[in-house]
Amino acid sequence: MKRCQPRRAQTKGKVENGIGYVRKNFWPRVRTFTGLEDLNRLVRHWMESIANVRIHGTTYERPTDRWSVDNLQPIQPLPYQLIERHRRKVSKDCLVSYESSRYSIPYLYAGQLIDILDNQNGTLTFFSESKLIAQHTKAVSKHQVVIQKKHFEGLPMYGSQTVPQPLPRLVSRSSPDVDVRSLSIYDELTEEIV
Repeated sequence: MKRCQPRRAQTKGKVENGIGYVRKNFWPRVRTFTGLEDLNRLVRHWMESIANVRIHGTTYERPTDRWSVDNLQPIQPLPYQLIERHRRKVSKDCLVSYESSRYSIPYLYAGQLIDILDNQNGTLTFFSESKLIAQHTKAVSKHQVVIQKKHFEGLPMYGSQTVPQPLPRLVSRSSPDVDVRSLSIYDELTEEIV
């Protein structure tokens, strides 16, 4: 096997020919699509009606005929799920921030790093290593605090009846009073020192 020359992408050869084939033959046919599912439907139709029934330039066989000889199996029979994973640190008040809202986590995990899985279906799942520790319905708007009282049960400081209030995150908007002075005062002070 011969390596590609440095900084010469054109020497990559047939490895990337499949990309060019799709770019030149499928994309010009696709005018508009409404989303990933629609695009997948369009590409499957194109593969079944054009790409897999043509005579391949290297094997001189139709890909559909070749598959029956090779007896290929799908690598992953389950459909791919789009799930976002985010790492966050649980604050001292047992809350974790995600997309400008905060969610309660069992108090035993305060100060620890956890993983948040956004299931893209309105629920968030929280894990410590591989252990499920909490699940919340995703906040409808920003700056909400979503709390489950059970996350604070057994917390010695608060007992089992009360839930601690989340610590405020924003500094008050009022600014401190500042004295306005003439700069000549500083000149007078420096003359006395010298």
